[in-house]
Amino acid sequence: MAKLPEHVVEPLERFVAGAAEVREAIRGADPGTLSRPNTEGWSVRDILVHLSDAELIRATRIRMILAAEEPLIVPFDEEMFKRRLHYLWRSPEAAIALFDQLRFTTMEILRQLDMKSWEKAGILPDGERLTVGELIIRGANHSTDHAEQIRQMRG
Repeated sequence: MAKLPEHVVEPLERFVAGAAEVREAIRGADPGTLSRPNTEGWSVRDILVHLSDAELIRATRIRMILAAEEPLIVPFDEEMFKRRLHYLWRSPEAAIALFDQLRFTTMEILRQLDMKSWEKAGILPDGERLTVGELIIRGANHSTDHAEQIRQMRG
């Protein structure tokens, strides 16, 4: 792998381990409890599907940023995704498999990046620049936070 910017080294390790951490958080879960919502109205199933949908978007954003010059990054509404994309009926197993595969294929790309590529950015509608490195940091935090949320929900 090419040399990494210092601020990305630790998050990239967590990014790579994200799917395994989530799998560990659901290990041994009774399938009947996966759809039981927490106080915020999200179930473990919802979280797993959300992780795969969010990772699909992150993977696309990274690819767009690397392939284009400062592309527009379209935000997504996670509550709308949950409602309109039928999270209740989606397979938790397929969701975690997709999440894992997306992380793997994104890492295939990231391994080839030079230092300058980590700072390439897309532009959010509010004008904020979002770099490849920042997307990895956010992705690492996202999977870590949701794995912890799942552990807490399972008691």
